[in-house]
Amino acid sequence: MRKTKIVCEILLIFILVSTLTGCWDREELEDRAYVIGIGLDRSKAKGKIKVTMLLANPEVGSMQGGGGSTEKPREIISFDANDFVTAKVTANAIISRKISYDLLKIMVASEDLARQPLFYNLINDAVYDKEIRMNVFLAVSEEKASEYFLKNRPKMETRPHKYYQYMIDHGIENGLIPDSTLFRFFKTNERGTDLFLAMNTTATKKKDTKMKGEDEYYAGQVNASGEFDNTQFIGSAVFRNGVLIGKLTGQETSITNTLDDTTNISDFIADIPNPFPGKRKSFAVRVMKREHNKVKMDLKGPRPKIFITLPLKFELKSNPSMVDFSKKKNQAIIKKEIARHFKEQFERVLKKTQKQYKGAPYPLSFDARKYFGTIQEYEKFNWNKSFLKADIYVKPDIEIVDYGRLPKKAGK
Repeated sequence: MRKTKIVCEILLIFILVSTLTGCWDREELEDRAYVIGIGLDRSKAKGKIKVTMLLANPEVGSMQGGGGSTEKPREIISFDANDFVTAKVTANAIISRKISYDLLKIMVASEDLARQPLFYNLINDAVYDKEIRMNVFLAVSEEKASEYFLKNRPKMETRPHKYYQYMIDHGIENGLIPDSTLFRFFKTNERGTDLFLAMNTTATKKKDTKMKGEDEYYAGQVNASGEFDNTQFIGSAVFRNGVLIGKLTGQETSITNTLDDTTNISDFIADIPNPFPGKRKSFAVRVMKREHNKVKMDLKGPRPKIFITLPLKFELKSNPSMVDFSKKKNQAIIKKEIARHFKEQFERVLKKTQKQYKGAPYPLSFDARKYFGTIQEYEKFNWNKSFLKADIYVKPDIEIVDYGRLPKKAGK
């Protein structure tokens, strides 16, 4: 009995000791090279693609690396490969550390490659790599992706992972670029009923661009000067069935993001025409979306009818004509102008994507499904063809919550 007790105690000790192990397979931070961005271009070699990797040095800017580190914050390599998954093996012939996609933030494809029918098959490899998360963002650059990463040298935020995090997050919040994750890309392509918008970016500033409204530009058209990097994130690249077919401006992208209840946009700044006398032609307003849109459809007959009500709140951020908005008459005038302007702009974007790109720029087909009792009835309706014949009506439900500072009357 005593021997049995001793054996049990020894076994218990071995079990407890075994639970204390677990560091045998640990990996130090400095043992890995983290890929923050992947660039994809067409290759001159048949059956291959050109892969560019933007590698971040995790020690630069960290407590471990110290403030006096002479190492570069990033490295960029480009080479031909069969796909970007097995490209990690090839990269280790050049990079001393183990290549990892754990911190991958963005995938940038050149317009040239994104217009090819094989593009979706190339991107689909991301589904099979466990290191690539589906919240990685997809972007399209006008130039080659390899050139894009080389030209992109931020002046303020030199750490690449932070730079892309700030640019993308703030761009989505402002509505200037779409929330174009790989998850949304694959889901949209699987449905086959709607268009997909990827963020549009470039590191080359265009010359002699015309002055437009603050958000009416494509990437590269914002004419700015000073000490800064030329990289711009604005507007979107339009995909149908996984292939690039066109672009939308920053303003058109903001409108689409407002229509799409699945995006994270909550408010943005916009200009509206000034309905009052004065030299300045526009008001600045803050647009806030706090509720989902109300969508009703009449899908019977040869031309379906779609009615979209947008519940929007506004704050006036400027008053160029110094109007006294304490008067109900002036409040009615500005409210009517906001409703007219937004109705016109929203319907214009929807008609553009309907006629030019042959689809809805966001998952509008979800709202159509509830009008059918079975999947077979919905498939027989054929949303892809029926949407092209539909009449679309947008009604902004306007509430002005803040008219700004009221001008003081003379003598007071």
